[in-house]
Amino acid sequence: MAKFNGKIFCIGFYKTGTTSLYHALKMLGYRTINGDKPGSYPGADDGASLIPQMDAGDYKLHTFEKFDAFTDAPYLWIWREIYPQFPGARYILTVRDEEPWISSCVRFYRGRRIRPMMIWKFGRHADPSHDEASRQAWLTAYRKHNAEILDFFADKQDQFLVLEPTRNPGWEPLCKFLDAPIPEQSWPHANPGQTSGPLRMMRRKIKQALGLELSLPKD
Repeated sequence: MAKFNGKIFCIGFYKTGTTSLYHALKMLGYRTINGDKPGSYPGADDGASLIPQMDAGDYKLHTFEKFDAFTDAPYLWIWREIYPQFPGARYILTVRDEEPWISSCVRFYRGRRIRPMMIWKFGRHADPSHDEASRQAWLTAYRKHNAEILDFFADKQDQFLVLEPTRNPGWEPLCKFLDAPIPEQSWPHANPGQTSGPLRMMRRKIKQALGLELSLPKD
């Protein structure tokens, strides 16, 4: 059977193994994009173009023509708008037990640059390490996001896969889902949990004070 050659959307939350999945899809030969960070592809501008387009109700993103597989934001957030455009695509939900997941988010995002896509989705709670309210906002969003996706795809199992890359890494479920041969290389492990040091956090505060990086909205 030939390898699946349609679109593939990873609609799992941050810090659930999505970066490893991004590398795995690339290793399987798919043109894969991981978010919209500058440098990730020619024209990527950290959401400066995509956010206004989506806010205007236009979800026919130019990246759909450039790539086969999509991970990270904005794709995980607009899966409902993507599905009518690509009803024959394959959709992958990466998941993780919520306590290790939120702890990983808090460690990873503490002191990091606040990206426009985070503010677009979470507003003043864009940094889960900022305070307990932000941590709870992320937990609430995570639960709601996963529950809605599982409900939507309950009768579409032939095009839907749930993966737990942080607990059960390995090629077999993904390759079976995509009718792809298992590579000789081991499953990629990327973007492990990290904690920003005090110098990095200080640099962020200085840049934010100078207006060189985004700060959390006040409301």
